[in-house]
Amino acid sequence: MPNSTGLIYNPSTGGTQSTQLIVTCINDSLNAPVNVELEVFRWDTTQLARIPIGHDLFELLPQATRTLIYPLINAAFYEVQSDYFSATSTVIHVFGVDSTGQTIQRVLQSEMTLIDRFTNIP
Repeated sequence: MPNSTGLIYNPSTGGTQSTQLIVTCINDSLNAPVNVELEVFRWDTTQLARIPIGHDLFELLPQATRTLIYPLINAAFYEVQSDYFSATSTVIHVFGVDSTGQTIQRVLQSEMTLIDRFTNIP
């Protein structure tokens, strides 16, 4: 079942505004590859529409890592949905960072919420 960060507030101004999302993935398995799927969304201040800003599906070999970066342009809120298939020793974390690369918000895999399915992207 997929995980979700839930709706994360991103102030439009000030020192706590994230300008990018960094999603890190690691396959800690010694012998099994893993297939990772990510969906990333943003909302503007009206919260009327969930806007997809990323959808990735990739294979991660054993003992490998991958980092993906998504821009948060006009994002008053954001969400990351993730799931992995095959290897069970997989960890996915989400970091909201500011324009200088400083971490503003961190969501560890253990803090994500299980959801029954990915959001349908039109």
